[in-house]
Amino acid sequence: MDFSNIGVNGFYFDLNPSGGKLRKESEDFYVEELFDHLEKQDEGKVLVLKLRAKNWEHNRLIRFVARSFHVSPKRVYFAGTKDRRSVKVQYFSIPGVVYRDFSLDDVDVLEHFYLDSPLTIGSHSGNWFDIRVSDAEPDTFLSNCNMVKTSGIVPNFYGPQRFGSIRPVTHLVGREIVRGNFREAVRMFVGYPGEDRFAEVRKEYFDNPDPVKGLQNFPESLDLERKVMEHLTNNTDDFSGAIKQLPENLVSMFVHAYQGYIFNRILSRRFEISKSIMVGDVYNLKDDTIRVNNLNHEKLKSAFDRGEGSPTALVIGYGTEYAGGKPGEIEREIIDEEGVKQIDFKLPFGLSSRGERRDIFLRFSDMECTESSARFKLPPGGYATSVLREILRVSDMANY
Repeated sequence: MDFSNIGVNGFYFDLNPSGGKLRKESEDFYVEELFDHLEKQDEGKVLVLKLRAKNWEHNRLIRFVARSFHVSPKRVYFAGTKDRRSVKVQYFSIPGVVYRDFSLDDVDVLEHFYLDSPLTIGSHSGNWFDIRVSDAEPDTFLSNCNMVKTSGIVPNFYGPQRFGSIRPVTHLVGREIVRGNFREAVRMFVGYPGEDRFAEVRKEYFDNPDPVKGLQNFPESLDLERKVMEHLTNNTDDFSGAIKQLPENLVSMFVHAYQGYIFNRILSRRFEISKSIMVGDVYNLKDDTIRVNNLNHEKLKSAFDRGEGSPTALVIGYGTEYAGGKPGEIEREIIDEEGVKQIDFKLPFGLSSRGERRDIFLRFSDMECTESSARFKLPPGGYATSVLREILRVSDMANY
């Protein structure tokens, strides 16, 4: 699958491709959550687990952790989601339980303690990445990495893991949910074929969405897909109910992925026109938003060159505002092409999304480069693949 499948086109830097592939082994991609300060307690209201997990999909890990403590997955709180094919050190919090030993394959409990309140999305200070790259041309990789390091910024695209690098389907499901077409949302979720070993059985359902036959063909490991089909066998044509069988945070992720896809499309088109600050931009500076005009343009450009702030682009929701000038025109063009409106994100089942404006540039820090690796820190919401894509310059998402 090409990056264009998730709305990403073009590159920010003019560099020669180094080639290469991430995650030849899961250990090649290490990510650890960072917190500036946690008021750790020996006893308290909320149990916090610091886990090291290898090759665990986020929602699946939550379900198994919840099962280990006999609670609903809804009661497991976290600061951010992480890549499946990786070694990740991540924190989970569970109110109202006491620590007990439990065992999961390829999961280690590094630490446990208590807090007064659960972790929330984005409550960590950032993520530390240590990434080894295979099959890259060493000198070119090192040169590209140092060039990107010197700039300190890359485009702030949502990366493949937001959508599924092997089966980029989450935004497609989200699009149908936003459009109110739950029948097609189910068909996409269960049957959209990817490039994994389940492609054939998925495509059979995609071409002929029969839940009874699907249950005969789908393996037990695809437990969420089976849960959806089981609902349909007992509740014919209740497609919205079938979607509700999925974990709430997963369904929310579908909607957020569609918002991310639209953002990526806006950003790709924006960079075709300008890779700098434009009149009409909404500029994010120290938690303040400033509309760029002819009078303050140079001042804000100087701030940007000093590493302070970034222009933003639209993550559409029911409460967002468009930029002005040419940036606003681009946002409206993409939204019109998608055939959606802001009010469409006023959704049932607690899925409504107000939206936001997201920085179009991602700033990283503490980068170290070798001929086959890159280490760096990203703020919450930043994607390591957006950094590595500018270095490797490989278009196939499977390489990431």
